Amino acid sequence: MANSGKNLDSYRFVTETVQDIKSMENSTEASTLEIKSLEEGAVNLTAQNMSISTRKSAISGSDVMSSMQQEVYVIRDMAKVKIDGNWSQAALQDVKYFWALQNVAEKQGMLLNSSQLVLSGSEIVEGQDCIRLEVIPDRRAYESVLFEQLGSILPLAYINLTKLYKSSTVNWTLWVSKDDGLPRKENVNMAFSVTSEMMELPDDQIKDFILEIDLNTTTLYMDYNQPLLITLPEGQRIEPIIGCACNR
Repeated sequence: MANSGKNLDSYRFVTETVQDIKSMENSTEASTLEIKSLEEGAVNLTAQNMSISTRKSAISGSDVMSSMQQEVYVIRDMAKVKIDGNWSQAALQDVKYFWALQNVAEKQGMLLNSSQLVLSGSEIVEGQDCIRLEVIPDRRAYESVLFEQLGSILPLAYINLTKLYKSSTVNWTLWVSKDDGLPRKENVNMAFSVTSEMMELPDDQIKDFILEIDLNTTTLYMDYNQPLLITLPEGQRIEPIIGCACNR
C-alpha cells in the first residue's frame, strides 16, 4: 500500500459516520445524543488541491438539536471554508505535513505498519477484487483515528489516552485491492467509556460523570489517478495575505 502511494495522484472518497453519545453526571438520568455526518471529498495530490463537503446533524431523542453544512477548499497553502453560508479563509500551518496526510495509501500504510493484521478473506468492492483485513491497532493508530473522528467533541488533551486505549473495543476492517494495493473501503467501529477518573485535571475541576461513546464510520475510496479538476465556486477566490505567497 505504501509503495502504491508513491504513484498516487488523485482520488475521491465518501465517508458516513454515526456517533452515539450517552452522558451521565452525578449519577443522574442519562442523556443521549446522536451525531450523523456525510463527507464527500476529492483530492488532487499533484496539484495540491482538494475539496470536501460535509453535512452534519445532532439529534437528541426525536429533536434535531443542530445541523451544519460545510464546504472546504484547499488550494496549495490556503484553505477556503464555507460554514452555513459564510465564507472565511486561512493559511495552512504546515503545508508539507498537511499534504502528506492526504495521501491515503501512505497514511494507511504507516498506521498499519505497527498494528496487527489478520487476513479474513476476499470480497468485491465497487467492482474491485479486494482482500479483507481485520486490524488490531497499536496505540499510535488508535490515537490517530480518535483525534480525527472525535477531536472536536472530546477534550482529548485532558484524557489519559493510555487508559482509554486499554478500555476501548475497536473493530477495524480494511478492504485493499489485489490489483493495485490501494484501499477501497474502510470501516471503523469504536466503543468506549470516558470517566472522571481518566481526566488529567485538578480534583476541584473534575465532576463525577460518564460518557459512553459508540463510533461507526465507513469510507469508500474511488477514482484513483483519474483526471480531477478542483476549482473554487463561482465568485470565490483566494485573497492575498501579507507575508504569504499564494496563487489566486
